[in-house]
Amino acid sequence: MYTVTFYSFKGGVGRTLALANVGLELARTGRRVLLADFDLESPGIDTFEILRPREPNSGLVEYVSKFMGTRIAPDVKDFIYEALGIGQKGGRLWVMPAGRGDEEYAQKLSSISWQRLYDELDGFLMFEDLKAQWRTSFEPDYVLIDSRTGHTDTEGICTRQLPEAVVVLFFPNEQNLAGLKATVSSIRSEDERRKDNPITLHYVMSNVPDLDDEQEILSGLQRRFREELGYEELTSVIHRYDSLSLLKQSLFVRERPKSRLSKEYLALLNRITDENIQDREAVIRSLTRRRSYRMRARLTRESQQERFDDILKYHSHDGQVLYVLAMDLKRRGRLEESKMLLGRSIELGHRSAEALLAQAEVRFQDKDLSSVLSDVFEAFQSEDLDEDELSRGIEILRRAAPEKLLEISKMPAFRSLSSYSQIAYDLMWCKEGLQAAIDLFSRYRKDSSLRVDTSESVRVLLSLSLIGLSRFEEALGLFGSVRPAPQDLGTSDSFNYGMAEWGKTGAPPKDMFGRVVELDSKGTGRHSANYHQCLAISLWVIGRNQDALKRLEKAKEEISERPTPDFSCWRYMKVAPPDFREDCQSIQKLIEGTNLYPLFFPKSHRE
Repeated sequence: MYTVTFYSFKGGVGRTLALANVGLELARTGRRVLLADFDLESPGIDTFEILRPREPNSGLVEYVSKFMGTRIAPDVKDFIYEALGIGQKGGRLWVMPAGRGDEEYAQKLSSISWQRLYDELDGFLMFEDLKAQWRTSFEPDYVLIDSRTGHTDTEGICTRQLPEAVVVLFFPNEQNLAGLKATVSSIRSEDERRKDNPITLHYVMSNVPDLDDEQEILSGLQRRFREELGYEELTSVIHRYDSLSLLKQSLFVRERPKSRLSKEYLALLNRITDENIQDREAVIRSLTRRRSYRMRARLTRESQQERFDDILKYHSHDGQVLYVLAMDLKRRGRLEESKMLLGRSIELGHRSAEALLAQAEVRFQDKDLSSVLSDVFEAFQSEDLDEDELSRGIEILRRAAPEKLLEISKMPAFRSLSSYSQIAYDLMWCKEGLQAAIDLFSRYRKDSSLRVDTSESVRVLLSLSLIGLSRFEEALGLFGSVRPAPQDLGTSDSFNYGMAEWGKTGAPPKDMFGRVVELDSKGTGRHSANYHQCLAISLWVIGRNQDALKRLEKAKEEISERPTPDFSCWRYMKVAPPDFREDCQSIQKLIEGTNLYPLFFPKSHRE
């Protein structure tokens, strides 16, 4: 159970509205939530239609009044009702209202002496018992307390005794700043008493006008609040929202989920739940979100270890939580711990594709190749892998057992692809990968539902793979039964056709390579190292050797400035920068008169 108080020194900042929206969304997303109204003079939670009881319900005032009369803590279930039809995925929402709201309520409220309650009647223990009853009777994930404004008798109960966190909402003006300083100071002094469980403070600037701050009035006040209240950054900002729906007390997260106000409430919810180690969804989100990386970077090593230990305390049997924790440890260089948690995660049944691939990478480092293959092929049984996961799996197989790439076309993960080119280039590192690409793309070409542009992309990728395996006749056949006119082809098709015909006949066709040079003269902009490499060969074929050498220098410069793997037309494979430079040296010798042929040509050509 994680208790959060919503507090404001002054009214008019939308405190109760924020609490109701956050509570509703928590229940809608599977959490068990209890809302407790401590704003006894101006209660508001049960005024929302969706949170209203079917008939008046006793609440906090009646509970305290009965305790003061009997000195026995009443059964809290008699003072709480459930708001039905809200929760989803197991979520539920209960309300402990301020009270019945009748004349008797007013009399009971006025008769409560908070001073006497604490000094003579063990009021502190009564509220500790109340909190314990919330936990045992309802097992809520979250208790959200709506506190009264200002400095009141119940303020300390709401902001210091009961909560794990306090959301401080304020409008940025001098009156709020002066009032909040005392409250914030009191909360921080409470931390000295409860060192093992300090209260988290969330600062929310609310009801902010959405206007140009030309004179930096707002930004100046923000700086003063930050400096005098002593926080690093605001948890959230909630802007003023002009809508008649507010008159009806609409809960925007349900009725207008796409509105800016709803998104701001959701942002606040995420920041609150990020601090709750017991909330598995929040733990998973916070460990995988980039912003949390920066947040954790500011923590001391001791604080990071405490957070790590707390997560394990509450989620030691949750495979998905252990997986994201393992990946977080890996990012921070704690590899052995990451490895152990990853294995435990999979043992607990979290056999997602991403987890299996992560384990395959670990096992590859340990040279456990049979287990590597088992993990990758199990991951490839899923049809839901994204592009990055497919690339990871292909890379693992290429390094561990390239011959196994020949089996991937049968795998469910490759039945449909969102990006054909990425997968093709992932495969084009080796001959086995080229064959796997041919198996895949030959199948896709038979799919009549492919869009024209996609079908063309598949044809080009298939031609590259066929040429790389010296299957020139088949590559040429992709262009039709009749040799195409060069002027009908684009740059890549002209070059690929020329290379395939050269490989088949032993003589490079000048018309095709001339077409490549012709099209290049009409283009502008920066090109890849592969492009310059192809142009160098094309220029050499038509006899412009000096221009060819200049292009080759550009290819070398480009691979040096962008030292990432690229496709080499000397091998018709993807290669690392050193191999690309080596291929450029071979092409240079060709241009300078040495009798050489590309490495994918048959031996009869190259001997």
